[in-house]
Amino acid sequence: MIKLFVTDIDGCLAQPYTGYDLEGLATLRDHAAQAGAPAAEHPTPAVSICSGRPYPYVEAMTQALDLTVPVLFEAGGGRFDPVEAQTVWNPAFTDEIAAEVEEVQHWFVTECIPGTKMSLDHAKRTQAGVVSPDADEIVKARAETERFVEAHVPDLRVFSTDVSVDVLPPGITKRKGLEWLTDHLGVEMDEVAYIGDADSDLEALAAVGTSFAPANADAEVRRAVDHVTDGSILDGTLEAYRACLDVNEA
Repeated sequence: MIKLFVTDIDGCLAQPYTGYDLEGLATLRDHAAQAGAPAAEHPTPAVSICSGRPYPYVEAMTQALDLTVPVLFEAGGGRFDPVEAQTVWNPAFTDEIAAEVEEVQHWFVTECIPGTKMSLDHAKRTQAGVVSPDADEIVKARAETERFVEAHVPDLRVFSTDVSVDVLPPGITKRKGLEWLTDHLGVEMDEVAYIGDADSDLEALAAVGTSFAPANADAEVRRAVDHVTDGSILDGTLEAYRACLDVNEA
């Protein structure tokens, strides 16, 4: 039984810098409303989010989908309960980690961003990130960031998408975040389905009972999952959700 369906945002619910598929989001919202909270007796999996995006964006998407299950932002750096309107920060985010993240943010602002189209992802607290609409800038920034992290804060980890580079503490990852969420909900990891598209999703995809990647996912991610959907982005996520319904109803 798949009790909980968790989706990333970028590459799975929407594409950065493009309009939303409002009809598709409405369909997922209907599924979430029918499911409610995770329950063994209900064949419709509950819906949640696990995204590297900061709290304001994830909270807005949670409201758009009218979710009632807690969601994860900053790759599990924080958890938001939309019913209680409460935010909890990951206990792995210590003062020492905060200082290292601030060091990376300072380097981004003073050394990495000047002269580029990039900007700091200002809303993030538990990780440091830059964003840009220029994919070539992101490729270059990832290489530079990896060199800086290795030299100055080697316990942190670097991930990227087509539009972002993020530096995360080792104890704050999407896999750890999902474990934190499922423990809170009383759900086992093998009762979770997760869909993701980028390298930051790989550990989480390996840890859940059922893993999906949309057709637009990175090649490494497509090779790692149980199922690759025919559809891309939100079409792929809705396809994955329907597959979970089929499993539960079989």
